[in-house]
Amino acid sequence: MGLFDRVRQAFAGNAGAQAQAQQLAADAMRQAGYTDGTIPSAADFQGSLGARMAADQSTVQAYGDEIRRITAVGTRGTSVITSSIPTGEQTVGNLWYQLEVQVTLAGQAPYTVTKRELLPQVALAQYAEGTLHDVAVDPADPQKIAFTS
Repeated sequence: MGLFDRVRQAFAGNAGAQAQAQQLAADAMRQAGYTDGTIPSAADFQGSLGARMAADQSTVQAYGDEIRRITAVGTRGTSVITSSIPTGEQTVGNLWYQLEVQVTLAGQAPYTVTKRELLPQVALAQYAEGTLHDVAVDPADPQKIAFTS
């Protein structure tokens, strides 16, 4: 059997792998909240679905940029999450939560910050009420914090 025969045979036997890959893609689109589990068409991507995905990407990028900025310039402190309430909003399959956080900086009295946080399902327990976190606090606005642990 020559090289091209093996290649042809490999591609001929990939129908199951292709179906599995398509199912994984459909599941990912459903979990992200973009579809009901069906594979979108090219027209869907060019229309409102594509616009929604681009908007979500911009939201996540801006969110990450702000966290990195605060982490880079922030004063280090500690915190305790005192309240965690889902907002009902979702971006790329992750839920937004309204958190109340008690922040403590060295030499200062603790104070409360209300923070909107994007949390993946796998991290929800890490951000439950009563959990402790290191934080960075924006020196220009102490109401802006980033979790660093």
